[in-house]
Amino acid sequence: MNPFRLFIAATFFLSTFSAPSPVFAKSPIGAIEGMVVSISDGSHIAVNNNGTELNVRLYGIDPPVITKVQRGEPWLSKPGQPFAGRAFMALSNKILHRQVTLEIMKVDHHGRLVAVVFSGARNINLEMVAEGWTWASRKNGKSSGDPEYLLVEEQARAKRAGLWSQHDPQPPWEFRKIRKINKESW
Repeated sequence: MNPFRLFIAATFFLSTFSAPSPVFAKSPIGAIEGMVVSISDGSHIAVNNNGTELNVRLYGIDPPVITKVQRGEPWLSKPGQPFAGRAFMALSNKILHRQVTLEIMKVDHHGRLVAVVFSGARNINLEMVAEGWTWASRKNGKSSGDPEYLLVEEQARAKRAGLWSQHDPQPPWEFRKIRKINKESW
């Protein structure tokens, strides 16, 4: 078995069957390097690590929900939130087709790696929050997120950077909740 796949399997096993860990871990469980091959929105990327494509969700951030285009039936597309496209472009400009280091924080219930992405010494996750392209993640919309990310978000709000230039931006967890209540599928 590929050593990386063994690492992922062991990580998934430990995260699934060991004692529950906090939503926001304090230190990474591992690190890998790879090339960013695609970006699907402001917080989900695909990274090629020695021929294996890994699905990665960026730790600690929650960007505006991007428009979902239905392939073959674009008239059924679902509108997204303001600044979602800008968040996507900001992330793309930072890391698409670039070598990155992933500090893996956990494996989520979808089997994706949840990681802090570094481009050289730059923490891309924190940059996205600092520039106002994304909210700091919160558990169920409450302020129980990573304190470092929440502090950087407050600083971006004070500067009215990015999405904070809007009067009262709707958090993505509220946007998704309304879609769920209205039974709008994604």
